[in-house]
Amino acid sequence: PKNFVNYMGTMHQLDDDDGGTLPEGLKQASVALKSGEDGEQVDEDALTVLKAQQRIRAQQQHFKDEAKKRIMRVCKQAMSMLDDACDQIGKRFLSDRLPPALLEPERALTKEAFANNAANYHDAAKKIWPNTLCRLARPGIARLVIEDTQAVLYHCNDNSRVYQGTPLSPMEFEIDDAPAIEQLLTTVEPHWIMVKDLIHGDIEDKMEIAQALYDEGILATVLTESPDRSVQTG
Repeated sequence: PKNFVNYMGTMHQLDDDDGGTLPEGLKQASVALKSGEDGEQVDEDALTVLKAQQRIRAQQQHFKDEAKKRIMRVCKQAMSMLDDACDQIGKRFLSDRLPPALLEPERALTKEAFANNAANYHDAAKKIWPNTLCRLARPGIARLVIEDTQAVLYHCNDNSRVYQGTPLSPMEFEIDDAPAIEQLLTTVEPHWIMVKDLIHGDIEDKMEIAQALYDEGILATVLTESPDRSVQTG
């Protein structure tokens, strides 16, 4: 509001008109106004001062009400941006951190184990099947964010040991792939999730999503039974 400095601030704080530290004349004027008396027995100067204070108090209350509405509007906007802000911080952390140093039991369930010792693995081990059990190789190494109309996955598996030596390489997916990706990223040791149980309409898409994460080296897999070859991809 215009001229708000003329009635807001410490120097314009008013005493309570219900008593307390008000001068006796203002107390009487306040009682007269509240009781509806004509004010003839009240000091006119005190009455004028009290009316001026009431006008200032009304202006102050209006200012506070408007300020509250605008502050709440800003807060609501800020709250709506909270998830996006956390995603940006999460991406920055992934970019800054070292690549995960997987322990041998963790590495044995990832693509790296197959690549380094392919002779000891059946061919079915390098491919995702409907009955393959999956989980994130190490908690916290990947993050899913929504950018424009795509689901984008960031991970630190390919990070350099030199600070920010290797930029993050995002993986882009269709937006309807996001629920299945989220399930894979939030399933961590000691839990597993079977590919066919992922949230998605097509089993082929489920397998392709899991295969993409496995090929990136961020997905641990295990096949406890013969592969379900009823569905083929790739």
